Amino acid sequence: MAKDRKPSQVARDRRKIADLYLRGKVQQEIAKELDLSQATVSRDLKAIQEDWVREAAQALDRRKAIELAKVDALELEYWEAWKRSQADAISETSELSSDSGGQKMKKQKRVDGQVGDPRFLAGVMQCIDRRCQILGIDAPKKTDVTSGGQPLGQVVDEVQHNRAIHSLAETLREIVS
Repeated sequence: MAKDRKPSQVARDRRKIADLYLRGKVQQEIAKELDLSQATVSRDLKAIQEDWVREAAQALDRRKAIELAKVDALELEYWEAWKRSQADAISETSELSSDSGGQKMKKQKRVDGQVGDPRFLAGVMQCIDRRCQILGIDAPKKTDVTSGGQPLGQVVDEVQHNRAIHSLAETLREIVS
């Protein structure tokens, strides 16, 4: 069994250990197949699993960063659309008219002030909500399970209510007597 392994050998062994482990082999079988001690396989497996956890966390962080960048870009688009929706709407019309002096082109310019389309602000709000979800900023939401619009703890029909009161009264009489 190998005792002092070079870093390159450790890396090679760990690749083989990981492969065998993922195929369902137990530590003792892996040790025997690779001519290593079970303790060495155990230590290497621990290091392998720590690497897997670290890599998974980094991959998740990268994915979150990508999704956050998309949300940021979309939010900028919504803000730009909001600004455009506030700009004055200008319309020009031309009308050809004729009178005793001949034909004249009459042009009219109309400017309508805009207050902005609230749908774009709703889009901004959706981006903010999505960002909070990705980052886990939102507080957990309380959900009450209901029956007929009433919380289940309060759903008691009148007969059950009266029985409970009578039972309680009987218990109190027994205690007092």
